[in-house]
Amino acid sequence: MRFALTAAAAAALLLTSLSARAQRPLLPIEHVNSAEFGWLQKPVLASRVLDDFSQPSAWKFSGTGTVSSPQQPALGDMRSLRVELQMFRNAPAPNRARLSSVNLQRTFPNEDWSGYNRLSLWVRPDFAGIPVLPLQLVLHNDGVEKVPDRYDREGTHFITFARNGWQQIVWEIDPLARDRVTRLEIGYFVNRMLAGAGDHVAFEIGKLELQKVDPDVHTGWVTGANKIAFSHSGYQSGSSKSAIASALSAQSFELVSVQDIAFGETVLRKPIATVHTRNGTFQQMDFSEIQTPGSYVLRAGGITSKPFAIGNDVWKSSIWKTLNFFYGNRCGDDIPGVHGIDHLDWFATHDSTRLTMSGGWHDAGDLSQGLINTGEATYAMFALADKLAARGDDPALTARLVEEAKWGLDWVLRVRFPGGYRIGFGSHNYWSNNIAGDADDRLVAAKNNPNVNYIASAAAAIGYRVLKDREPALAARALRVAREDWEFAIVGIEGPSTWHTPAFAASRMELAGVGITASLELFAATGEARYRDKAVELARVVMASQQVARVGSVFPLSGFFYTGPDRDTIFHQFHKASDQAPIVALSQLVRALPDHPEWMQWYATIARYAEYQKRGATTTAPYHVLPAYVYRLADSVQVPESGGRYLEKQDQYAAQVRAGMPMGDGWFLRAFPVWFQRRGNYGVLLSQAKALSTASRLRGDSTGLDLAQQQAQWVVGRNPFVQSTMYGEGYDWAQQYSVSSADFVGSLPVGMQSRGTTDLPYWPSQNTYVYKEVWVHSSSRWLWLMEDLLPVTTIGNALSRHEASFPTLAFSSTIAADGTITFTLSVSGTGVHRYELRTDNLRGTTVAQTVTLRSGMPTTMVWTAKRLRADSPYTAVVIEDGNVTRTRDLFAQ
Repeated sequence: MRFALTAAAAAALLLTSLSARAQRPLLPIEHVNSAEFGWLQKPVLASRVLDDFSQPSAWKFSGTGTVSSPQQPALGDMRSLRVELQMFRNAPAPNRARLSSVNLQRTFPNEDWSGYNRLSLWVRPDFAGIPVLPLQLVLHNDGVEKVPDRYDREGTHFITFARNGWQQIVWEIDPLARDRVTRLEIGYFVNRMLAGAGDHVAFEIGKLELQKVDPDVHTGWVTGANKIAFSHSGYQSGSSKSAIASALSAQSFELVSVQDIAFGETVLRKPIATVHTRNGTFQQMDFSEIQTPGSYVLRAGGITSKPFAIGNDVWKSSIWKTLNFFYGNRCGDDIPGVHGIDHLDWFATHDSTRLTMSGGWHDAGDLSQGLINTGEATYAMFALADKLAARGDDPALTARLVEEAKWGLDWVLRVRFPGGYRIGFGSHNYWSNNIAGDADDRLVAAKNNPNVNYIASAAAAIGYRVLKDREPALAARALRVAREDWEFAIVGIEGPSTWHTPAFAASRMELAGVGITASLELFAATGEARYRDKAVELARVVMASQQVARVGSVFPLSGFFYTGPDRDTIFHQFHKASDQAPIVALSQLVRALPDHPEWMQWYATIARYAEYQKRGATTTAPYHVLPAYVYRLADSVQVPESGGRYLEKQDQYAAQVRAGMPMGDGWFLRAFPVWFQRRGNYGVLLSQAKALSTASRLRGDSTGLDLAQQQAQWVVGRNPFVQSTMYGEGYDWAQQYSVSSADFVGSLPVGMQSRGTTDLPYWPSQNTYVYKEVWVHSSSRWLWLMEDLLPVTTIGNALSRHEASFPTLAFSSTIAADGTITFTLSVSGTGVHRYELRTDNLRGTTVAQTVTLRSGMPTTMVWTAKRLRADSPYTAVVIEDGNVTRTRDLFAQ
């Protein structure tokens, strides 16, 4: 096998690239705002020492290392155990994983720990040569409810140590069964197969204690006592603004400005509203009328929230922090305090050629890499940068987005083989030594997958669009690659033979959506009709995959998607998700081809999905988080009884479906996906939020955009657990599963989960994969969502002045007893304008009307129509002067 690029050559190229730019420091972690800091401040109501380590023989040790009892007590009189791991420098460890690993076990004779809800342990890491030292704690219970659970998730907790020295760690075990505790395990493996000369790993443990504290809320929709759920990042001016509580004694609340006055200025006092929903009774504090930018707190009785912002820039902090996470998670770069240039001996292979995989971004808490996530992140960064540049908004942030996007683009352009062969996903979980030809090399075979090629094409094509004036040579190279990948994608085969992992498989509907975006990016770049025609062809696949007629007699819904035009399988995801793909694609078509005969069908498909989302979100009030999917109980028969990849079982599938909200006729709506071993919903939620925000921007739907804002607010604190789940953004964020690199400000996890077979939110303090694992997929969806959530501004507010010159439109309808619908458009302004009515599921008079407007004299136009299908919604759109950015629409179920 020959090298297409040797490790030495790759290192030289990367070092040359690094020398051309200055390293940037990672954003500092403000630990005083973390959940861990707060946990250690809780009063301990009762305690019991489980082990003072005076009897080392009580611990059973196994693995590649040694255990000893230091003679010198620590921190005064604390006894401890020391574990020293063997470092393998010339050959891998002689075990299945080929990595040095150890395990400590302490047995307990079926003890009842129900009177306590927290474990406390003192730990002293002692390591060099690896970024962090993560310890795994596993609690075992042998009562009626077993711990760990069948998925080995419940009862497993990871703590990542970034520095040496004695540290107290605590783990709230309130949600875990602990009536017959049999043992506690402490384990670790060195994720470096061949250690360097100065590498070493050891740790000491001391004083294991049971404690009782007031636990954090971990299950359900109801917030804890004296807690206020609010958006820690703040609230955008012009959006709705509310906070939620459940057990406040106060009857009213105050909004207090803490911007520039020591005692604060009370700017609003209102009654607290009591809200009754299917999820419980809540207290809501609405302060939507306040628009003045500044820093504020909420006060209700003796409870005061932490500060938050109101203004147009409330999301920018999270964007900068997300870029910090991507920077820290770079592969192949020298990241200060984390790692040097890495993985030069990890190779993508095809036939007799291999390329170094070093570059792009590590995928998650492990060190995996692949085109799907790197390509999508690259696209999202370029899209957001392009939108900011077009608005003339924040040149520094625009430049930073382009910089990080180029890091991903480099990998997209470099790690590829002739014939469309790429790496969709390559698994990796250890740091290698960058020496090609020894035992820690890893190889991954390239495959020719159309989804991968479409994503690569879209990422490269948008790179061309953003870079063509900045860096023409790089842009030209990107366009050439985009063309080539598109050619491979349109003839590619999507299926098991071309997947690197079924977790990233694409349905026919998803593939069509991704293909439309790639095709339209190339059409915009080249003007070539073949790209336009392919986008139109693929749009027919998307439209044929939608449920148009209403289903469910109790809570009817329509507008959701199936996996393809045969419409036999409802589209569901539970991990990586592309729910935005069809809506983003059709929205791009609507803007690109305003005069196409199928334009109204595209628009109606978008409107149906957006209205489905808006109606579904009423079921999760008062948070209004988007529910996951519609399910049919009958589909449980498609689930294997055993042997599934994620330990699926028919009865548990059916139980989860039934736990959703009954829609009638065997249909159910779930807040969370039906899932099994692999859980965490931010891939789904943020993809759906992107679909909603895109549709709402297209439709000029302020209500939809406001709902999209609430999805982001849920992520950063306006949730039942009153935690921000973006590390380092807001307050009470907790450590995530980032056991290879480090804790990075700006990381997002895979996402919240539901508990067991229920449909209740579940966010315990335990930190484990997959749901609390950091993931670039969640983060790239966050950036892409921000493209729509940031307010529309331009230099000198030129856009606002331009919009002020447009006529004012008011579009309404009435329905007569015989079913005739009268559409009325009232227009105020000046000049000659033409108004066209386009409709879906209606027949009637839709002739365009031209009017001459005079200042102060409103003009009214009328059209009439009747619904074609009674079981399906209709959409009517009025367009001003053929400009599809100047529309008003009406939608009715």
